[in-house]
Amino acid sequence: MRSAAVERALAAVRPHPHRGDLIAAAAVPLTVGVLMTEVRFEGVWGRGVLFVLALAATALVLGMGLLAPLEEPRPRAYQTVLLVSGLALLALTIFQLARVLGEDSPLSASGTVTWMTTLFAAVAAVAAWDRRSPICALIEFAAGGITLLAFVQWVFDPRGPNTSRWLLLVLIVVYAAVHVRLRDQWPRHAVHAVNAAGLAAIVLAVSYLGGIVLPARLVGGGHAGTGWELVLLAVGLALVAYAGVDREPGPGYLGFIVLVLFVALAGPPSISGASLIGWPILLLLLGGAGVAAGLRPRRDLPPEPGPPEPPPPRPLTGDEPTEVQR
Repeated sequence: MRSAAVERALAAVRPHPHRGDLIAAAAVPLTVGVLMTEVRFEGVWGRGVLFVLALAATALVLGMGLLAPLEEPRPRAYQTVLLVSGLALLALTIFQLARVLGEDSPLSASGTVTWMTTLFAAVAAVAAWDRRSPICALIEFAAGGITLLAFVQWVFDPRGPNTSRWLLLVLIVVYAAVHVRLRDQWPRHAVHAVNAAGLAAIVLAVSYLGGIVLPARLVGGGHAGTGWELVLLAVGLALVAYAGVDREPGPGYLGFIVLVLFVALAGPPSISGASLIGWPILLLLLGGAGVAAGLRPRRDLPPEPGPPEPPPPRPLTGDEPTEVQR
């Protein structure tokens, strides 16, 4: 009896594919409306009321995304909209849950951020792999990276942002390894592993440009040494090259942003004045040599070999046997 009731309840919120586009189009303003209500009534309604509202909206929207039938190897557009909207509401629900449990500023406590992002990444993983959603894989990768940063901050309490910067470098390498692992069986998920590496590189660069505050308290500042500049240059060029080879626009856009941030870090002159020595002359020489190699005079290739010509006829010498007529 109970299983039948559960099945009827699930069937009631399972979107029919023919109405999926309509439901997804309505889920977006519903999600925005819930977010706006939570912001507007902060301090007016109790934390428990805000949590229940966010939980109910998450159960509806994310539940529809998880229950929608898969008709293709990848989810249809309306399913992706439902999953992403549901994950946005889930993040709000987890945030409100932390406040209900007594944490006034959940994003400023590394321990709280650790369990929050772990829970969020686990649900995003279900959407990414069980429902085969590539964009949810990117969300899972990003949440997992924040979990690592927050966990190290919580357990070891390092001083300064350098530890987090090294962890970001580790994440870039891990995301690249994940891409290689997923490339054959999960090609779209593998692309988003590359995108996650680009996002980690952007956070690494921004940490030197006036500061950035993450749940792991990655407060920026300081001067990026040649080593970190080399990392950003290598990652930016690799992203652009990957986008060109595999014809994937996302890594190309992220690579462009990483290279712009590299220029912002390494471009300003030193206290001794402007000079071409260093990155400018190296990049000019490398780029100029590549262009010159591509534009060098070329020789036309020889024509492709055709079919072999038949041997020439043998000259008649008079000694050939003649046909005997009967």
